[in-house]
Amino acid sequence: MESAFGLFTAFAVQLFIIVDPVAGVPVFLSITPNNTREERRVMAMRGCGTAFLIVLFFILAGPPLFRYFGIETPSVRICGGILLFVIALEMLYGRITGTGTSPREERLAEAKEDISITPLAVPLLAGPGAITTALVFTDRAHTFLAWLALPTAAAAVFAVTYFALLRADTLGRWIGTLGAVVLMRIMGLILAFLSVQYVVDGISALL
Repeated sequence: MESAFGLFTAFAVQLFIIVDPVAGVPVFLSITPNNTREERRVMAMRGCGTAFLIVLFFILAGPPLFRYFGIETPSVRICGGILLFVIALEMLYGRITGTGTSPREERLAEAKEDISITPLAVPLLAGPGAITTALVFTDRAHTFLAWLALPTAAAAVFAVTYFALLRADTLGRWIGTLGAVVLMRIMGLILAFLSVQYVVDGISALL
């Protein structure tokens, strides 16, 4: 049985790769060009808080929904692995994933006064990839401590994301466009390995 600490570490790492605060920094700057530092701070806090609540909802509601619709764990792992692999491929090509913000959404966001809910929280931070990762991990929590590790890990990831967005100007200068692309591709490679393992685990469980 997987330990609570092991589950916390695995979920935190995989959710961090999916949320990808580093790649989110230039997007956040591009959709808040006319906002002050204080306005960005408020929107970053609201966006990260909303994203956490969305992931928490699926951690809590995932198992009951699976039982209600008769969805078995292997199906979740295989489908989740395929979706995450598609996201990983886009990250390997150095592109913001299609499950994140589209160019049209970014243009609309520039005209909005508050982008904290859409597109920041959804779909940039808590998109299909983050939700799928949460659903896959709910099946791995078999004790109360292991289950508690999931929302704790999610809170830690979105706290880090908040501080990254808070220092978006500084991080943007340090990392640069090329650095962000390189980091995105490394994370995409790791995610590709993990997603294939999800599919393998799902097929093994079926057989």
